[in-house]
Amino acid sequence: MTDSLPLAGLRVLELATLYAAPLAGTMLADFGADVLKVEPPTGDLFRDTPMWPLVARGKRSVRIDVREAAGQQTVRELARDVDVLVENVPAKVMRRWGLSYEDLHRENPDLIVVSVSCFGAGGPHADRPGSGTLAESFGGLTHLTGEPDGPPMLPSIPLGDAVNAMSAVIGILVASRAKDHGVARGQHVDLAMYEPILQLVGPAVGAYVPGGPAPRRTGSRLAAPVSVRNVFATADGGWVTISCSTERHHRELVETVGGTADTPLPEADRLTAEWIAARGTGEVVDMLVAKRIPGVPVNDLAALAADEHVRARGSLVEIGSGYGVAPVPRLSETPGRVRSAGPGLGEHDEEVLGARVG
Repeated sequence: MTDSLPLAGLRVLELATLYAAPLAGTMLADFGADVLKVEPPTGDLFRDTPMWPLVARGKRSVRIDVREAAGQQTVRELARDVDVLVENVPAKVMRRWGLSYEDLHRENPDLIVVSVSCFGAGGPHADRPGSGTLAESFGGLTHLTGEPDGPPMLPSIPLGDAVNAMSAVIGILVASRAKDHGVARGQHVDLAMYEPILQLVGPAVGAYVPGGPAPRRTGSRLAAPVSVRNVFATADGGWVTISCSTERHHRELVETVGGTADTPLPEADRLTAEWIAARGTGEVVDMLVAKRIPGVPVNDLAALAADEHVRARGSLVEIGSGYGVAPVPRLSETPGRVRSAGPGLGEHDEEVLGARVG
């Protein structure tokens, strides 16, 4: 039952496309929020792709042509009766449509509006287009990713979008808490996508001295390494990640691979690589586990889906003919739940819009 989920009763209107903002709506829906997804008459961009459950599961769907005056009026009317609006439409377009935060706040002072954009609502770049990928680069993450003598690298997945979806959910919950305590009524959650990226690169920000050199790429190592932290190739074609976070971890690893507590770090790294290269992935991981040294295999998705721990915890769930990620975080008393793979196009038109449909 939806009523047993912790966000039951939270009404969310989603006027968003692509990934970051809709994923925030999905996370809210997983925990019981009633998320109404506004789609154009032809359907969402991701509707016929494997991304659809990620951006639509657990939601309701209505078709509204927001480019038309009648559609804009419909959104205004819907916004009067919800708690949260999540949008990633350019701010100047929202103003032209009469759907800016100020416009909607006048009609519903309790409304929380979450605006997701690459550069935020203010500043010289506010009107520039962007995405999670651009946010990664602008926010410094791409510069710090890759080998020291290689080019900056983007991740193989839309990392920036996922991080921003989580940040949007935090903003919604904080604003809702403020409203519950009478600290504020509705408010604008202005999410510039590069700013959560700054949280990821926080250690580099803290290490930077104004006027000095900017932190550089360090591959799989930390900028100021004191112990072994790297990705190592195994004899059977696999890879293992090791990250020694204490002096004991480092000492026991180095002694196992033929060094001593006084072995310099570059030499310890080389010895570790040679030792692991002569052994299979399973043997290496078993050794690390036995000695309680932090290390894991580098899983691809096939290995992850087959892993006994992932299966035991239900970290991946079957959605349709494929997999989806189970709701996170995991709550002991009110866990989230995947309630549907996503609505049909306009499935809730009559239910929500009634006589306005057609």
